[in-house]
Amino acid sequence: MIKIFIVLCFGFLSLFANDNELKIGIKKSEPWVMFDNDHSKEPVGFSIDLWNEIARNLGKETKWIYYSNTKEIIEATKKGEIDAGIAAITINSNREKYIDFSHSMYELGLQTLVSAEFASPSPFDTFLKEIKKLFTLNGFLLFLLFLFLTINLRWFADRFRAKKEEQIFSSNYFIGIYDAFWWAVTMLVTWEAPKNKGLARTLDLSWHIVGLIGLSMLTAIVTAALTAKTVGGSIKNEKDLIGKYIAAVETDAPKNYLEKIGAKVVPVKSLDDGIELVKAGKVDGLVHDGPRLVYLANEINKKEKKKVLLVLPFKFNPQNYGIAFPDNSPLIEDVNQILLDLREAKGVNQSFHGKIQQKWLNNN
Repeated sequence: MIKIFIVLCFGFLSLFANDNELKIGIKKSEPWVMFDNDHSKEPVGFSIDLWNEIARNLGKETKWIYYSNTKEIIEATKKGEIDAGIAAITINSNREKYIDFSHSMYELGLQTLVSAEFASPSPFDTFLKEIKKLFTLNGFLLFLLFLFLTINLRWFADRFRAKKEEQIFSSNYFIGIYDAFWWAVTMLVTWEAPKNKGLARTLDLSWHIVGLIGLSMLTAIVTAALTAKTVGGSIKNEKDLIGKYIAAVETDAPKNYLEKIGAKVVPVKSLDDGIELVKAGKVDGLVHDGPRLVYLANEINKKEKKKVLLVLPFKFNPQNYGIAFPDNSPLIEDVNQILLDLREAKGVNQSFHGKIQQKWLNNN
């Protein structure tokens, strides 16, 4: 009998403990939710601080349930596997068909992340970079060898001029080669040579054509590079995204919006994948919720110790983040009331919402 009594007591306490604990779904979304991969440490971030305060007001304990993306949180909420989901979950009409949302916990808009290099290209810097790409060490050595052979051949051809006074190079080899070098440099970009015949005329014309072809190729390469880099700088507003290659996380709401406005969407599995495409110049930009892009760009720029990424200042498609609940959840009314209270200033003191906004989003 005593054993049965003890078992019943523990069972009753267990039921009470479970009733006092809420399962809250989260996913990594800097700076809203951040945690290590093995979940050994408590999660941190704007959404975590906000929910902890809500739970304290509710008198509830929290059990964090970890997910990989927003879609998984929405599905778990829909099935009632969790009591609520919080991270950076956008409130939209499609999701509202299956789950309920709290009042807005934060208002924001979409922004575009681009390569800092592509956003403000310097023609001179671009020219130097393309020159470096075009003239590798091996290529430069081959060019010097070709130049050396050409000026020697031209000096040798000049020695066979019928009249000595018509010769344009000195008969002294070293002085003559020096004169032939400057002939080669001049003939690359302009046609300034006395009337010649035979081999000398052929060399003059051939070397000039080589120069014209080389300059044309260099001009085309630099022009193409400048045109490509100007694409990033040409994104000034939402309409400029139309027709451009824009990365977006395949499971998040921005992807659907970009498809509607006519952008050429490049789906990626994560923001990290999208950022790599931006850095490599494979897409014109990455669109996502503004505060998260700014946070990630700041972290990467600090790590690289230079401005690698830039979040364009214009915002579009205003949206709200909310806490997701299963349909007809009894928690919604109480949570909404607490949310409103946390956003209200207490006299001259800053509201709780304002404090955590300053803590996590101040650098944004």
